[in-house]
Amino acid sequence: MSKQSEHYQPNAYPDVQARLHVHDHSGKTSCDEGHSHLHPGVSGPPIPYGQSHIHEVRGLTTFDFRHHHAYFAYTGPEIELSAGYHTHYIYFRTSRNFGHNHQVEVFVQVTPKETMTQSEPYDK
Repeated sequence: MSKQSEHYQPNAYPDVQARLHVHDHSGKTSCDEGHSHLHPGVSGPPIPYGQSHIHEVRGLTTFDFRHHHAYFAYTGPEIELSAGYHTHYIYFRTSRNFGHNHQVEVFVQVTPKETMTQSEPYDK
């Protein structure tokens, strides 16, 4: 997903409830050079993208074999599921450290769509 896309609108959800709409993206990287890493994390808030939205994902993998890897990517647009839930597909490569990098290809955790439009504050 390119930031230069005409659909990209950073910070276009000023509503507090929309900013609470995030997805877990934890999992395991590909196995390269005889090892893999975990990539624990939670996406950023939704970013409008055409008639849908995307999320920013960034972080560090676990520290294994005396190193870790950084990553930064955007999910694809939402994939609607039944009962008002949705997910996003994401693919990225980590930074190159110790002569190698890793791939990640996952669907983020399923989330109810209503978290983007709920009108009551969560912190009552």
